Order: sequence, then C-alpha cells, then structure tokens
Amino acid sequence: MVSTSLVAWMNSLPIELAPALRTRRCSVAAKASGRVLDLGGWSDHLGSYCLVDPPGVAQVHGVMMLVRPGDLRTGDSRRDPEGITRVDAGFDSLVDLGVGPFDTIVSLIRTPLIADLGRLIRTVDQLLAPGGQLLMLEPVCRTGRLGRVLAVSGSLMRASGGLHLDRDIPARLRAGGMTVTDLERFEVPTVTAPLRPFVEARALRAGVTDQPDGTD
Repeated sequence: MVSTSLVAWMNSLPIELAPALRTRRCSVAAKASGRVLDLGGWSDHLGSYCLVDPPGVAQVHGVMMLVRPGDLRTGDSRRDPEGITRVDAGFDSLVDLGVGPFDTIVSLIRTPLIADLGRLIRTVDQLLAPGGQLLMLEPVCRTGRLGRVLAVSGSLMRASGGLHLDRDIPARLRAGGMTVTDLERFEVPTVTAPLRPFVEARALRAGVTDQPDGTD
C-alpha cells in the first residue's frame, strides 16, 4: 500500500515538464547500470535504459518501475521495452518486501511529491547495493534574494498543489551521508517560476567515495 504521508496520491506536476525535460530524463536513464529501480512518473525515457550490452556501454540488468496511484503519465505498460517491470508499491514499502538491493536508483522529478525527504534518502541508502548510485533530476530552491521571493511562491504552490519545491537537494543528500559526485544546476525557462531551478546529480551510497564533489 502506498503511504500517503510519503507521496502525494495525485500527480500535481505541471504537464509542461514532460516535453521541457524529456531529453534530460533520457540522458539520466542512459547513465544507469546494473539492477535499476525507477521511481516512476514518466515512461518516454524507458527506451534509453541500456538493456542490451553494446561495446563500451554499461548494461542494465532489468528495471523495476514504481507506479503510483494518480500518476497519469506512465503510459501503456504493453509498450514498455523488454526488461521493464512495473510494480504497484510504495517506495517506503520496498525495504520490507525485500526486493533490493539495486545498483542504480533513478529519481526523475519525484521529490516535489514527497513530503518526507529525509525518509526518502534513508530508504535509498537501505535499497542501494554497496557502491550503488542515485541518479536524480529534481527541482531545487533558488539562492539569493530572488530565491527568497520564489520560496514564498513555492510555499504557496505547495499549499495549493501539494508540491514541495523549497529544498536544497544536494545539501540534503550530503547531510544524509551520501557523496554527491556529479552535479549540474540549470534552469528550465518554459515552466512556472518556482519549478525553473533544477539539478541533475549523481550520488553514492553513504560511506562510499568515488571522486570529488561536483561544483555547485
């Protein structure tokens, strides 16, 4: 059963995020390797998982994709590439189900729907294999004076649409003991202002060091 305290039941993300970030989502998926857990929400990136092993490309050994109630953008499961398995389960219940460990967890614009980000990070740490990676494409808060103004807008959006947009995701990952090895901050000019600042990041399971932190 999906925990309503962890995720929203309905997907209140603006639909314009789908075309605006499709290329980015596909790029993140292409970096996954090993046994993959996809936190769901989208389906047009599934073909980017390297489920075949061409020379020089890390192979994905199957993808488990979560399907949340009310998430209307995951498409038709009959069209999924071979090797994709959809699971109707809450992220926080996977530890008890014993489905891990995973080599890669992919989170594509999931954190705005998650009320307890600290719990999410702890669960990621429990589900990742030693040396496992978290690949993220997520909205973040903006710094400076404009950031404070938009934080108010983000709070209003959260109150009206159930979105959580006022977070420094890389800082929260580090505070949770994860090592952020790749980090790119960018803006999406074609969406509403509180949703424009984004990060694309890679983080390693707590206690694992791969390379120096990316520039933020």
